[in-house]
Amino acid sequence: MSSKNTNPKKTDPKKSDQNKNNQNKNSQNKNSQSKNAHKGPVNNAPKTPDTPDASDSKVIPTTVKTIAGQIVEVAPKEPSREEGEYREDNLEMRQLPLRKRMAIRKQRRQKEMEGMVRMQKVEYLLSYFKWPIIFITGGILILLLFWIAIKNSTKPVALSVAFINLPDSTAVTEEVFNDYNSYTSPDGIKTENIGGFKLDTAVHFDLETYAQQYYDDTSDYSLTQFPILCTSDFYDILITDRKGLEFCSASNMILDPELVISGYTAEALRAYQANAKDSEGVEYFWAYDITNTDFAKQLGYTEKVYLAFPGQSDSNKENAERFLIYLFKLAE
Repeated sequence: MSSKNTNPKKTDPKKSDQNKNNQNKNSQNKNSQSKNAHKGPVNNAPKTPDTPDASDSKVIPTTVKTIAGQIVEVAPKEPSREEGEYREDNLEMRQLPLRKRMAIRKQRRQKEMEGMVRMQKVEYLLSYFKWPIIFITGGILILLLFWIAIKNSTKPVALSVAFINLPDSTAVTEEVFNDYNSYTSPDGIKTENIGGFKLDTAVHFDLETYAQQYYDDTSDYSLTQFPILCTSDFYDILITDRKGLEFCSASNMILDPELVISGYTAEALRAYQANAKDSEGVEYFWAYDITNTDFAKQLGYTEKVYLAFPGQSDSNKENAERFLIYLFKLAE
């Protein structure tokens, strides 16, 4: 007859404690799951450096590169009023007086340039003030060009001449006035001390072909700009052949020489007077015949050459009479 073993099993104390801990953990997990069931799904995704915890209140510094190449570690923060660091677009900054704003900007520049070497500071300042420098430099250049244009337009000239119907307009340059440039007038004025020369050699006129010339090109310089310059005292004298003289006299583009030349010079040149028809077809004294002068012989005209007067200002009269005295050697 068999007998039952009534002795209890011996248990390991360490295993018993471990079982109790596991039971406690299981009960805690069940309680946690029951609580989370009311809150919704739990995001168990692992955290990465790119997705910091929103609850982390620590500000992560960002590394930026300044204009001058200086590496600076900047922690994003709202500028404090005590330090005077207002944002440029802040209403309070805009309401500050100009002197205060400039002082604040100066403090910012000095703070950013701390630790920079001289070359880095120069690069930084040039970049910081780039647009003001561009605008100021551009304004100075515009004013300079404007001043040069005014000076050239009002600069005294020894003689302003328009040549009409030149056989070769490219052959006449300032070199034809070399001898006159060293001329000293009876009143002791040397031509080269007065100024330079203004020459216009691109004018062509002929009464017989005028209508066709206008039909071919209504914007032709001879028909548009030249007449305006004549009536605005731009030219001291006109030098032309017979066809050009007849056109200018009939178009009232030249003046009565007696309005320009008078006294001894006019009397001495009476023998060189040349007539042409005016706008009403009446013969009148309009120019001087300079065909036989040394100056006219180098111009290339194959017919007679005449000198007329489009301008009547004081400087026009002085320049024209001085040239006539030289041309006909009246002072010798």
